[in-house]
Amino acid sequence: MRIWLPLLLLLLCGPFAFAQTTRLHGQVLDAATGLPVPFASVGVAGRPFGTVADSAGRFAFLLPDSVAASARVLASGVGYATAEVPATGPPAAGATVRLRPAAVALAAVTVRPGKVRTRTTGRTGSSSFMTARLYTEPGAGQDERAKEQGTLLALPPDCHLRTLRLHVAFNRFQSVTFRLNLYGVQRGLPDQPLLSQDIRFTVTQPRGWVEIDLEPYRLYFQNRREVAATIQWLHSEARPDSATGFALSAVPGPGHAILTRDKSQARWQSTPGYLSLQLVLDEYPQKGRPMVPAAAPKPAVPLPDSLRYLQRIMALEQQQAAAAAQLPAHDSVPYGQNPAAGYYLPVRGGRLYYERYGHGTPLLLLHGNGQSIAAFRHQLGALARHYDVLALDTRAQGRSQDATTADFTYELFAQDVAQLLDSLHLGPVDVLGWSDGGNTALALALARPAAVRRLVLMGANLFPAAIEPDYLLLFREQLRQTQLHPDPQAPNSVRLLRLLLQEPRMRFAQLAGIRAPVLVVAGAHDVVLEAHTRQLARSLPQGEVLILPNATHYAPQEVPAAFNRAVVNFLGRP
Repeated sequence: MRIWLPLLLLLLCGPFAFAQTTRLHGQVLDAATGLPVPFASVGVAGRPFGTVADSAGRFAFLLPDSVAASARVLASGVGYATAEVPATGPPAAGATVRLRPAAVALAAVTVRPGKVRTRTTGRTGSSSFMTARLYTEPGAGQDERAKEQGTLLALPPDCHLRTLRLHVAFNRFQSVTFRLNLYGVQRGLPDQPLLSQDIRFTVTQPRGWVEIDLEPYRLYFQNRREVAATIQWLHSEARPDSATGFALSAVPGPGHAILTRDKSQARWQSTPGYLSLQLVLDEYPQKGRPMVPAAAPKPAVPLPDSLRYLQRIMALEQQQAAAAAQLPAHDSVPYGQNPAAGYYLPVRGGRLYYERYGHGTPLLLLHGNGQSIAAFRHQLGALARHYDVLALDTRAQGRSQDATTADFTYELFAQDVAQLLDSLHLGPVDVLGWSDGGNTALALALARPAAVRRLVLMGANLFPAAIEPDYLLLFREQLRQTQLHPDPQAPNSVRLLRLLLQEPRMRFAQLAGIRAPVLVVAGAHDVVLEAHTRQLARSLPQGEVLILPNATHYAPQEVPAAFNRAVVNFLGRP
């Protein structure tokens, strides 16, 4: 699998112009009491920029100046009316946003006496072959705060919500704090919020069913056929010296929808699938309607250890790369948007953006499908201490531009890379390619063997059949949906998806022509079949394989310390 994320960066025009950013910061207060509004949401209307305030109501995030000039920045909190924040020129001390209490949306109801049926609405199964990603980067970065994910749940005519249940595919944090949001539904998407109380909960267990007691909130609904139930990421605490990641169980499929939005004011996205999220409720009897005996509750079945976890659903992560590129990395370097290190190179039918760090032997970094330089933000600082690192945004991705219309190929991407190396007058270089970047690195090594000194391939494949069959089905469905409902703001999404299903077209026998030493890396739960990864390494004259335990296709982000160490040790050999 290569990582598909349609990018929505606004690209500047001049060949050496760079986007500037504004840091919006301040505090959200209750207008009536003057007290902080903890975990208030702040974001740009209709765009994937924003954050969630901390427990003291303080917030901060980066906003491109090109967006800030016309953006409407909104602050909101459960039980408060939304307020607008100036998007440009905040005072040095930060903006103070005052929220006024909103009218309560849910009215009290009278419960009829009599027997009550307890039932569960939502997907009760836990076994799945994929997961719905919420957060997989080390640390508690601002980029994931305010992300929401959920599903539509049917309700009986008269009910009282008792319990929220969700199935955790894996949780590698010490703790993760979420907010439960319930919305009305219009045209299959969340509409107006329904809650007047801030329902927050913390997950600590590593996997399995998690139950949140809703009884204290006395949530009654009448004459509402369905609600959109979502959980919103507020805060996380990482374990010391441990990879981080969190995901809910999910399966793809028509007839239901998984909902997501990256920030509290961003547009909702919907993709076919079933999310393991439930509401347990009491259904009250209706006049003239016989009661049906309650079904026995299904036992909570833990996920098997052998389950191969998919770290993200590509359609649910639209605009994620654009949002991540606007946020600082752990070492405070804004990788992917750094004017001090960024350059542009004109190529046939487009323009490439790259950044350069460090000194020493040249090392080229090539990211995966739909990603950008920011995908390597956990590698760039470590590798720049040893190498002259060039990180490239592939054509039509990140800040690199593309004016062509034909299908993408790895040969085209390799030609772009070769032109970059020639323009910089670089001799043989080391190359680290992840997913699509690994496929491009192989295409470069086959076409220009003298250009490559050593190769590190992470999650690469020679042909689409090397991907787990279930994921290929998912990609085909994603492509079908994207073709039926194209997004004018993501013109390259169809071509990037088609690349996943049509490319590459290499053969094991071709690899005999690559004489450079190659380290072939994959996660133990990678979407690329392990047998294919091992055969790829065996087919290379100087190939060796490394399978990283407790990792998936996203090992550079899940286990960066182990991944970086393996790369440095391999490239540093005599």
